[in-house]
Amino acid sequence: MRIGFLFPAALWLLLLLLPLWALARAVPRGRAPRGLWANLIIRSALLLALVLALAGARAVRDTDALTTVFLVDRSESIAPEMRARADAFVRAAIDAMPAQDRAAVVAFGADAQVERAPLDQAAAPAAPLAPAATGTNIQSAIQLGLGLMPAETNKRMVLLSDGGENAGDARVAAELAASRGIPLSYVDLGGAPGASEALVRELHAPAEARAGQRAELMVVLESSTTQPVHLRIFGDDRLLGEQDLTLQPGLTRFPVQVDIAGSGFIRYRAEISAAQDARAENNAADALVRVVGPPRVLLVEGQPGDGQNLKDALAASQLPADLIPPQWLQPDLGLLGAYDVIALINVPADRLPPGVMDTLATYVHDLGKGLVMIGGDQSFGVGGYAQTPLEQALPVSMDVHSTETRPNLAIVYVLDKSSSMQACHCRGPSREKDGYYDHKGRTKLEIGKDAVVRSVAVLDKRDVVGVVAFDGSVHWALQPVAQSQAQPDAVLNAIAPLQPNGHETNIGVGLRAAEDALNQTDAKIKHVILMTDGWSEGEDPIAVVGDMRSKGITVSVVAEGLGSAPFLQQMADAGGGRYFPVKNMEDALQIFVQETRQVSQRFIVEHAFTPEYGMRTPILAGLDQGLPQLYGYDGTTPKQTAAVALADADGAPILAQWQYGLGRSVAWTSDTKGRWAKDWVGWAGFPRFAAQLVGWALPTVAGGPMQVELQPGGAQTSIQVTLPLTSTLARDGLDVRATLLGPGGERREVPLAAQAAGVYRATVDTPPRGTYMLQVSGARGGPVLAQETAALVVPYSPEFRLGQSNPALLEALARVSGGARIDQPAQAFAPVSQGASSARDLSLPLLLVALALLPVDILVRRLAVLWRPRAR
Repeated sequence: MRIGFLFPAALWLLLLLLPLWALARAVPRGRAPRGLWANLIIRSALLLALVLALAGARAVRDTDALTTVFLVDRSESIAPEMRARADAFVRAAIDAMPAQDRAAVVAFGADAQVERAPLDQAAAPAAPLAPAATGTNIQSAIQLGLGLMPAETNKRMVLLSDGGENAGDARVAAELAASRGIPLSYVDLGGAPGASEALVRELHAPAEARAGQRAELMVVLESSTTQPVHLRIFGDDRLLGEQDLTLQPGLTRFPVQVDIAGSGFIRYRAEISAAQDARAENNAADALVRVVGPPRVLLVEGQPGDGQNLKDALAASQLPADLIPPQWLQPDLGLLGAYDVIALINVPADRLPPGVMDTLATYVHDLGKGLVMIGGDQSFGVGGYAQTPLEQALPVSMDVHSTETRPNLAIVYVLDKSSSMQACHCRGPSREKDGYYDHKGRTKLEIGKDAVVRSVAVLDKRDVVGVVAFDGSVHWALQPVAQSQAQPDAVLNAIAPLQPNGHETNIGVGLRAAEDALNQTDAKIKHVILMTDGWSEGEDPIAVVGDMRSKGITVSVVAEGLGSAPFLQQMADAGGGRYFPVKNMEDALQIFVQETRQVSQRFIVEHAFTPEYGMRTPILAGLDQGLPQLYGYDGTTPKQTAAVALADADGAPILAQWQYGLGRSVAWTSDTKGRWAKDWVGWAGFPRFAAQLVGWALPTVAGGPMQVELQPGGAQTSIQVTLPLTSTLARDGLDVRATLLGPGGERREVPLAAQAAGVYRATVDTPPRGTYMLQVSGARGGPVLAQETAALVVPYSPEFRLGQSNPALLEALARVSGGARIDQPAQAFAPVSQGASSARDLSLPLLLVALALLPVDILVRRLAVLWRPRAR
């Protein structure tokens, strides 16, 4: 053991002992020599203790303790059996670790994570971590391992890997370890040599091609042995051709000729199947080709026939379009991005598959494409688009603020109060009960009454509301009155006495009572919400609601209970309303409110009028010589920055447009069939109007061409945007940004830095495998002046390529750092002499000694009088 100091310069303070002793000799001696010497020695010891404490005195002891950090490769290139071998090796080494030694574990792939901190005991094994397995970055693992090393022990690192580095530079990290005297040993996890493997290394395709031309695809294949393979080529999931090939060891390039058709982005795919193949993940590669041709338009019709007039008009203007039902749409940005404009023609929101509305909003805002919404009796507000992503993308909102100019609503709630409305579900007409009770212990009729009270609160003061109950006969709880006279408290008092006490059920009499009351109102919109289980006698309810529908009264049905009658769905369809099967009666509360809100905001305006011109727009170019009449439209409200090109006399928008992000959207609130626009679809100018309506929404480039180059390079992908030097945009400069859009709508904003005149670059982390759209836009002070779309295809991980095992690299890392290959777990803790030592800080004990000596010094000076010599 030896003494060391953290601040040895502080030892110069020991020179203060010289003046202390000199002063003691120079001062006249007024006490006995033994008192003088005792006082001087105590003060010297006190000063010595303080100086040593300030110098950071430490007791340093040499140690043989060793800390070993295991660097475990968990990338995809490590076979499962080799991963198990690595885990077993680490566990065995830690179990055999000497008592004074420590062990840490770092798991790595494309990144590195600490799986076990340096511990001196064989703790329970931690759950293996899952770092990003799509790459191998040995450098990051070594650097993290160096950071875990404690200073007071000897050090060693053990790398368990196949050496298949494809990110970082492990040699740089190994040299850093060597500079610190830390050896890097290794365990080779490479697979057995000679394993057969065949893969598609790359698929080269031209970035752009014109429709009708013939292009060449270059398929780059690789094999570890001579073997036959079967190659297939797909274009947008359609098989274009297939061929049997014989691969030789190494790379094989095979050209494929394809006929370019269509427009937009076309995905080509090369796949192989081989008899001798270790991995299936690397048997395919993709490429995207941008086909320049006529724009692609997709028409989505809510009901068969809704979109045929628009499709025929576009075809007459040499603008063909695809026509599909809404259920065919998929929330895949890559598939939707193949179209330049998507038009929703009288499509209700609930018929769009989940996720489609979010994807369509991204399709317009970030991809720069066009969206057109056509009205009808199932579109806009009546279609349920309020407070949805598509409402945000459209130039109009679904609510109507000017309710004074809109038709009012008369709504009657028809409640079943028969014995089946007790707190049980009835399994059919036999009334066999299964003992269901809601969690609050309320009867189903009480829940229905609560739902009515809540629903009345969302009505306008001009609306008319009534409540009628039925069993075998009719019981009016609230005769139809204006909502201003039927506030929730008044409605509650009116319907509170209703109780389920009848043994018969006659839905027909309840509906007829509602029909008679609604026929006596002058409301433009008349609606009934019926709550029942459907088991009824008397008049056929379906025939009743059909008769009501013919008189302009719609009926929605809330089917309560698990045993409700199956014909209630047909009943709602016949009544032109919606059907709500309710399993938990508490859900009826929200259903009543939502249905009331939707019907109350369903301002379908039906009257003959000629649209009035508003702001000038290219959509109406050449159509200013008079317009045909319309007979109805969906009531909406234009947004603040929207341009209203056509409107009703009261300003309600008929045709509105605006810019939404990088794209455009248009709202035509009338229809394109014979109900409201029968004069328009037969008008000679309708094909031109249809073509210009869709054409305005087509993507445009305002500032000239932008060339976008994408270069995937392992863990990083570079983006370069070039503007022609002759362009004023290149000379004046732009704020260029790119938005990387994933297959599921994920987005990443990437700013590009100017490198030269008209040249902008950025580097991003390569995303996971898949097809990505890159939308590049250039702006100056706000407005977008130039934009372009490119595609990025990220192939399978480089971990799945041949030649990933690299034992030469492992040997080189060990040689640089002074390590070696090890095969036995116990070798991981073989003694290493690096002069490691542990130190104990003595500053606090020295301060305590000085503190103890201070009162002793004072006491000795007080007792010095006892040592004075006697006077002679």
